[in-house]
Amino acid sequence: MGSGKLLHFKNLKQYRDETNATIDTNYFSIALKNMKDGFAERFEQFKTNKSTLAFIVNPLNTNTNDINIEPFGIDAGSLQMQLLDLKTKDLWNGKLTEIKSKLEELEVQKCMHIAQH
Repeated sequence: MGSGKLLHFKNLKQYRDETNATIDTNYFSIALKNMKDGFAERFEQFKTNKSTLAFIVNPLNTNTNDINIEPFGIDAGSLQMQLLDLKTKDLWNGKLTEIKSKLEELEVQKCMHIAQH
């Protein structure tokens, strides 16, 4: 963007070439930097909440001490007791594993379908 060649901005370059318009590349450079910084901040939040997200994917294999449950208004002690109860019941343990497996299979099928079209 800084060079003014607009190599990665095909439509903007076409507009400039067709209309002889003056493009304020500084404006676009600032906008792109702001977007980049915004995305970096949001992805940093994913890193911060990695354990919480892992809990959603696999609740039986997550250390509850590492999860930030405060935003959900859940009592930590109650959650630990409920998870302990789930872990000790083979029926639920098997069901959660089965559901996770089916969801992964559906996701693969969805990707295959999208790739074919």
